[in-house]
Amino acid sequence: MLCVAVMLSVMVMGAGAAFSDQDKIENTEAVDACSALNIIGGYPDGSYKPEGNIKRSEICKMICVALNGGEEPTLGTPATPTFSDVRNTPNAAWAEKYIESCVSQGIVSGVGGGRFSPNGNVTGTQLAKMLLVSLGYNANTEGFVGNAWATNVNVIASQKGLYEGLESMDTSAALTRDNAAQMVWNAMNAYEVEYKTTIVTDENGKLETIVTVQDKVVGSNNDKITLLRDKYDAWVYVGTLTSVKSSNLTISMTAADRAASDPSVDNPAGGATTVSTVDFTKLTVDYSNLLGQKVKVLFKDGKTNNVLGVYPTSDNTVYTTVMNEVEQDGKKIKFDGKSYSIEDNGVKVYVDGSLVTTKVSGKDVADLKKAAAFDDEYKVDAHGNVTSAAALISGRYNRTSADEVIFVDSDDNGKIDTAIVTQVNVAKATYVSSSEIVAGNTTYKFEDDNIASDIAKNDYVVITKDLYGDCNAIAKATKLSGVTATGTKTEPNRYLLDGEWYTEGANADMNSVKSGDTVDSYVVNGVVYYAKRTSGENSTLSDVAVVLAKGSAIQGDKVKLLKLDNTGKT
Repeated sequence: MLCVAVMLSVMVMGAGAAFSDQDKIENTEAVDACSALNIIGGYPDGSYKPEGNIKRSEICKMICVALNGGEEPTLGTPATPTFSDVRNTPNAAWAEKYIESCVSQGIVSGVGGGRFSPNGNVTGTQLAKMLLVSLGYNANTEGFVGNAWATNVNVIASQKGLYEGLESMDTSAALTRDNAAQMVWNAMNAYEVEYKTTIVTDENGKLETIVTVQDKVVGSNNDKITLLRDKYDAWVYVGTLTSVKSSNLTISMTAADRAASDPSVDNPAGGATTVSTVDFTKLTVDYSNLLGQKVKVLFKDGKTNNVLGVYPTSDNTVYTTVMNEVEQDGKKIKFDGKSYSIEDNGVKVYVDGSLVTTKVSGKDVADLKKAAAFDDEYKVDAHGNVTSAAALISGRYNRTSADEVIFVDSDDNGKIDTAIVTQVNVAKATYVSSSEIVAGNTTYKFEDDNIASDIAKNDYVVITKDLYGDCNAIAKATKLSGVTATGTKTEPNRYLLDGEWYTEGANADMNSVKSGDTVDSYVVNGVVYYAKRTSGENSTLSDVAVVLAKGSAIQGDKVKLLKLDNTGKT
């Protein structure tokens, strides 16, 4: 039952790109990270609504939770409320404790007349002020109040990097939930500040007190500390996600990745850091969809078995397609009508989660061909890099493959550096019970594999690897019922079903379907594996006829046939 239980956990908790409207989110790194830190959340329907405006009440809760390490803080409310429009205002009373807490810390203030306007929008400058105070700035000392408050806030916010990635944003306009997440994430990665008092002697010999603001330092080494490290005791490691197996994952780190990560990756006592890979264990969320991407891993207390979250950085560009759509275009690869360059030193190829390093002369040739990732002349260097565009496609084979592939440009240089191939096997379910199914002469048990409950005998099923569950994932192939075959092609065999072309898959059972027939069929990723006539020329049997005469008896190179419907034809 392990695999099934794990998958249920994933469905409940989700992973990085978990929102139903993820494609509308521009600041994906910030939203994913703040979600992992429990600072932000989605709506009951699974959406995030990135284009919606953030409310003053909502931002107060976000700040309170962030300052309490992602945990719900224990807060009280005064007997007499500070504002007249919170406690007795619909859809606002829930936020009173967060508002009162932020007011007491000088993070927010009212809008005048004893009002707070909890359901009002927040501007970028207003949120910047709140975040700067959260970092340790004193609003009065820095001039965050008074006529010039907005100018003073924007100057320091820019210096602190709160507007990083949002340079074109109008800071005086209502802030979207998307941009609010980016600002909060910027603040979490900014250094906290503190005020230092120094007594000096002026030119007249009098003592003078000078108060200056500086980045806060802690510990015996006087290290600077970010809000993220202070409130969450969270560490951040940067690297490429190279392996996901069950509850474990591995990232590969370059020198640049180590420099961008928290220090002491391999030597907490200090000194040079030379580690190239880091393993993380005991994950409770499936991150296999991020394989091959540049990621940041958040974990507590320097313990790699206490991961808070994993999310892709903004450096990644990800393309998802199927191998039968991939073509060679000179030194480039082409899919979806567009050509893409590959890295000069090659592309790392992962097949079902494993890095491919075996050369074509080795024993795994058949497996590589089945993965639709290579042709007969591919080359793999010592680091597992496939070194040519031709090597990323398999020529004739890939046209009949339903295998899925994700191409990744993980360093934002416009060149593909990683290919993630998921082998897609399709087979007919010849036996189905409450405990197991048999497909393609292989038995799969419900207790061992993640098998869909709607599979029936004679259905065609799709079998892929579930890396997180460390088992097989088996689901029913797409069934097209009562569709018309309106065209056929050869080399390879192709069928126009319901207006779309499908390539005949390996070992497909097409039952002599012809153009004009109405059929039921099973298709996967542009490949058809089964078709049976429901109407047309003999809908129950393949074409059968009796030869009555041949050759010279009927004048030349011809035959005379008697068909099953008792009609004849020469």
